[in-house]
Amino acid sequence: MQLSLALGLDTVAEGIENAAQADRLIELGYSLGQGYHLARPMPAAEMTQLLSTQRDLVSPS
Repeated sequence: MQLSLALGLDTVAEGIENAAQADRLIELGYSLGQGYHLARPMPAAEMTQLLSTQRDLVSPS
């Protein structure tokens, strides 16, 4: 994580299985992650809908 920060790179934490792992990764500075704790595998159309919903929640009206 320190190397990616020093180089200005985004780093994705993979294989997050539970809340304790997610919390620790946040403490370490990760802001991007993937794994069963965050979302199960899904079809592309379902992923598109999930991302659209999240965008709508954080975008100002």
